[in-house]
Formats: sequence, structure tokens, C-alpha cells
Amino acid sequence: MKLAHRTEVNASPDVVWTFLQDTPAVVECMPGAELVDDLGGDRYEGVLHVAFGPLKMNYVGRAAVVERDAGEHRIVIDASGRDRRGSGSVQAHVRVQVAPAESGSRIDVVSDLDLTGRIASLGRGIRDVSNQMFGQFADELVSRIEGPTREPLRAAPSPNGATATMIRPQRPADAGSEIKVLPLVWAVTRQRIADFLERLSVRVRPN
Repeated sequence: MKLAHRTEVNASPDVVWTFLQDTPAVVECMPGAELVDDLGGDRYEGVLHVAFGPLKMNYVGRAAVVERDAGEHRIVIDASGRDRRGSGSVQAHVRVQVAPAESGSRIDVVSDLDLTGRIASLGRGIRDVSNQMFGQFADELVSRIEGPTREPLRAAPSPNGATATMIRPQRPADAGSEIKVLPLVWAVTRQRIADFLERLSVRVRPN
């Protein structure tokens, strides 16, 4: 399954790129994600907590940055994980690209996913759930980059020799908690019902 998402940030590409180099900060933006260990060599171990009604899945796995191109502002990541109870697995190939935009920067994320087990039973709905999850991730990412300054983030040199300095705000108290998939599915379903009723009212409306 291939998914594509985009968000814009009111900051220069160099500033956004600097933030993306801080892996723990980026992971903190992901709903349900927890960084367990830095294995070195751009390899990491982590857990993804997902709750679907009464079902709870905890995917334990590893991720590796296979490409980090500072000149092109591009990161490519391979990741894989398996549910602790053996109910399925996830493999992902993710490409993150930062580019200039009218508002400052545009972040494009393209993911190729291979799902098995209970998570795969969502079928086509996983695309809608993914869109909702990315929206939460993008909101937190933008908030940290554009938000108030608290904890300094390590600076990184830009291609032109200047230094782009980012500031990291404190992590929200509820960050890193499990992904509540059921509310996301309900939000998507409710919108679809509303769209259907609106189309139906147009059809039956008298001339």
C-alpha cells in the first residue's frame, strides 16, 4: 500500500531540515510512537502502541535511515515491526522530502507499507486512518517548529555555510500514548455519512 501526505511549515527548509535531524524529537511528534534505543549508525529501536476498541497492539521493531541527503533535504527510512502477541507485522519504506513553499517549507512524506494480521483487516480504511494519524503528526511537528521556545535544539550547518538554529518546546504530557484508532475510524465514518446525506438531499430536492 502506497500513501502520500503533505504539510506546510512557516519556517525555512534549512530550519525544518535541522529539526528533522533530531530523531527523538521527531518520534515524539508521532502518536503512539516510543523510541526505545539508539543503536548507532542511524539505526533505532522502538515501539508503536495502537488501540482498536478492546484490541491493543504493540509493534516492536527497528528503523534505519538508509539515505540522508542534506543538499536535497531528503531522508529515506526503512522500518519493520511485529506485534508482541504475534498478531501481525508492519514493514515500511518512507521517503521524506523538504522543499521551499510560499509559506516557508513543504514536507512531503511517501510511504510504502506491507501489513499483515489484525492491522491489515482494516482494509481500505487504513488509508483514511493513516490520513488522520498524519494530521496529528503534522500538527505536532508544526507546533514544535513554529511554537514557543523552551529547550534548545542542536544547531546544524546549512549548505551555504550559515547555521540554522532550531528551538524545541517541551513535550506534551500525553505525547507517546497509544494511537486510538477507533475514534479516528469513527471520525472518518461520520464524515462519510454526512457527505452521503448531503448528496442524497440534493437528489430528492424538488425543482
